[in-house]
Amino acid sequence: MTAALCAFCEKNAHMTPQWASLLKSRRTGELKDALQAAATCDNCGHASLALAHSYSTSGGDYKAYFNNTQDDAFEWFPRVGAAPQFPDVPEHIARAAREAHSSFSINANMAAILMARTVVEATAKEKGITKGNLLAKIDDLASKSIIRNDTKDAAHEIRHLGNDMAHGDIADLPEIGDVADVLALMDEVLNEVFQGPAKTARLRDRRAGGAS
Repeated sequence: MTAALCAFCEKNAHMTPQWASLLKSRRTGELKDALQAAATCDNCGHASLALAHSYSTSGGDYKAYFNNTQDDAFEWFPRVGAAPQFPDVPEHIARAAREAHSSFSINANMAAILMARTVVEATAKEKGITKGNLLAKIDDLASKSIIRNDTKDAAHEIRHLGNDMAHGDIADLPEIGDVADVLALMDEVLNEVFQGPAKTARLRDRRAGGAS
């Protein structure tokens, strides 16, 4: 019995194999490299492709191999984009932030950087800063004490990398570590502008409500 997070209905569901085989090694031609299978989600019926390099060989056929292989051995396609939630961030900005993280989780790294840049600019606009280019908007966020100088520097780093993508400078792909850093910096901007103040306000309200 194999279960997975379905990319279509986004539910953890049992996956029923419709076809399975061993993938031959392109180097040796031997049937040793991986178990591959097309399986349908019992919840929504959509088909996904599963691939496992470490798999069970118990059972009478390849479908049995699939059913007897540990769930965490499989890599599933299409991939499910993973993203954190941003409950205290305005929904249109939170949606873009989730898309940035989701893009990174499926190795769409240029898209992740572009969405992070979009999040920074949308944050400035949400705070009433609508004039000038992104450089000016970020500086204005700091001059109005909406963000600290350290966070201003973080936002500018996002801007620099995002500008490369936006202006077509894509001959050199971004390093994975750089993309992860961009997303961490984006999260810091959101935390400072929206999430931190919201948490503080909730704490203050609880304290005021419990005061005698």
